[in-house]
Amino acid sequence: MNINCIIIDDEALALDILEDYISKIPMLTLQGKFNTAIQAMDSIMRNKVDLIFLDINMPDINGIKFYEGLPHKPKVIFTTAYSEYAVKGFEINAIDYLLKPISFDRFFQAVSKVLNHSGLAKEPKTSLSDAIPQPKEQPGFIFVKVEHSTIKINLKDISYFEGYKDYVKIHLINEEHPVLTLNSIKHYEMSLFSKGFIRIHKSYIVSIDQIENISRNKVRLYQKDLFITIGESFREFFYELVVRKNL
Repeated sequence: MNINCIIIDDEALALDILEDYISKIPMLTLQGKFNTAIQAMDSIMRNKVDLIFLDINMPDINGIKFYEGLPHKPKVIFTTAYSEYAVKGFEINAIDYLLKPISFDRFFQAVSKVLNHSGLAKEPKTSLSDAIPQPKEQPGFIFVKVEHSTIKINLKDISYFEGYKDYVKIHLINEEHPVLTLNSIKHYEMSLFSKGFIRIHKSYIVSIDQIENISRNKVRLYQKDLFITIGESFREFFYELVVRKNL
């Protein structure tokens, strides 16, 4: 089968990355890439577009608003750097929601869902893995710069991240003192979202595996015997993704 798709994103690098990913999957045919939603309108109206890779936070029009206004709605996979849009994205029946920076294995998972979604899969047994090999799992570690050196930290050893204005404390499960690195909390939110970590407060990202219980909008972490408040702007996304999904 063939899936005709387009990319809409105002970032040139994001367009190039997604174009490269699409080229690796034989079932996807890229019909065009556009840096504004308005530019993409003609292609959507004139051609058979099965799938849109659609950025959300764009200068001319919000991607969600644009999609809601389409008279004919192709399947959509949202791509964005902002996790707070995820719930709204799924409310309008998006196939998936990819948080930037997007790895190929996460992209692959999203496209796999397209084949089995109603209206696109012609044969129930069709699988994307029949066409290309399953990509290897991403490394379970990060490298961080600490003073004049760079150290490797295994993700399974991290309890939570605590962000300040210009740096981040990485709290390890079996270490009393955190690792201090110059970076932003936003950087770790984006890079570790698909690896078992979630931002629950403007200053905190926690390991989902380290959550012992959730009560009164607070999470308690196993190893640190610590309670962290779930920030108001993060609650809906947290409960939708972590709690309700597993009930």
